[in-house]
Amino acid sequence: MTTSTIAPRPGLRSGYLALTLLCSVQMMLNLDDTVVNVALPTIQRSLHMSESDLTWIVNAYLLLFGGFLIFGGRCADLFGGKRVFLVGVTVFAVASLTTGLAQNGLMVVASRAGQGIGGALASPAALSIVAGLFTDPRARSRALGIWAGLGGLAATLGVVLSGVITQYASWRWCFFINVPVALIALVAIPRLVETGTRSEAVRPRIDGLGAALITAAVAAFDYGLIDSGRASFAATAFRLGAGLALLLAFLVRERRHASPLIPLSFFRDRDRAVANAANVLFCSAILSMLFFLTLHLQQVMHYSPARTGAAWLPFCALVIAGFATSAALTPRLGVRWVLTTAMVACGLGMLALSRLSPTGGYLELLPGMLAAGFGMGLAFVSITIAAVGETHEDITGLASGLVTTTQQLGGAFGLGVLSTVAISRSTALLESGISTESALTQGFRLAFEISSAILAVAAILAALGITAKAGTAPAPAR
Repeated sequence: MTTSTIAPRPGLRSGYLALTLLCSVQMMLNLDDTVVNVALPTIQRSLHMSESDLTWIVNAYLLLFGGFLIFGGRCADLFGGKRVFLVGVTVFAVASLTTGLAQNGLMVVASRAGQGIGGALASPAALSIVAGLFTDPRARSRALGIWAGLGGLAATLGVVLSGVITQYASWRWCFFINVPVALIALVAIPRLVETGTRSEAVRPRIDGLGAALITAAVAAFDYGLIDSGRASFAATAFRLGAGLALLLAFLVRERRHASPLIPLSFFRDRDRAVANAANVLFCSAILSMLFFLTLHLQQVMHYSPARTGAAWLPFCALVIAGFATSAALTPRLGVRWVLTTAMVACGLGMLALSRLSPTGGYLELLPGMLAAGFGMGLAFVSITIAAVGETHEDITGLASGLVTTTQQLGGAFGLGVLSTVAISRSTALLESGISTESALTQGFRLAFEISSAILAVAAILAALGITAKAGTAPAPAR
């Protein structure tokens, strides 16, 4: 029996044409994490949705995307990255079209869930293709650096595009723009990437119960964190407890199963474990910063959607500078100090933002935004290289799914827990009689202070926990 491997078609320049297109698709997927944020009030008015229903436009995508990532990654390992990628992109494109055409709240939420499932199949499969196209360790690190940097940039560009599209076109175009990108990928990737074969003694199979357990576990964790701001303590504890119980059941299942969904040796790689732990901490801080600063610009500084988007352009420029720097330095210096520097830069940015005032102007925000943007560019690249760059081809999809899952869990923690803290502080101050702008600002400041402490822990973890040097050859799973 044979299973697929990935190779560029002869005549391509080391697969960089395929890399360019795959990065474009990943940017499209990452844009959908944030492109909807500024448009939410407009969608609410257009479809007559309640506040509680509105949150599910975001949550439906996050829950399904986060829950299915590990499953999607393992499918890419077992059935071929190109095949799973094409299926995922097709599902994502159809769901994007129906989201843009939605006539009511139920249709838009269901379509967003479809986007999440399609993205969870396509994203780890695409990254596994990238890893398979570049077998030389330094070339692979460089390719992964480009991938991660552009993916991180897309998360912030989503805020920019959302404001411009919402104000000058229609919120529906936030989703319609995905369709042509997906169609180009569906036509071009089969021509740019060929599927080789390697011999296998056993037909690849998916452990159905194991897949269901890990998907349900991640979804329970995600839901518990995302909804913690509205749910009671008991409800949140129940959801997180259910996630933990499902995770333990999954580990027991994997230990006893002849063909585990995740080889147990996967969990023994120290650098991969540290990189993913740092990823949770990093994303909890940086993704919540995007949310809180967008609110500050609109609710405290009273910026329009388009002006809010434009305010993020300097931040995006520093993200680009950060990922270019990290892509150049990480293959030479190794992950440890680049990742540590990234966490320190982001932490200093958060510390600067924790001093913002309700009457301050845009220039007051800029130093913190720039430091955080540069650190974000450094971090996304170095984390991806540590988590995926030295992974053997038989588990690259799984490693890719896990690194994106930890990003989602970190984002859910940041938005769920930190927003609860910020709202509680603001509500208490409002009740004391101070202005709305001052109360909101104080809540945001507290969230930024906590974020800076989280990033300090991440910096220590990276400095003490990462061991690998650049250019190490990947080891196979056992």
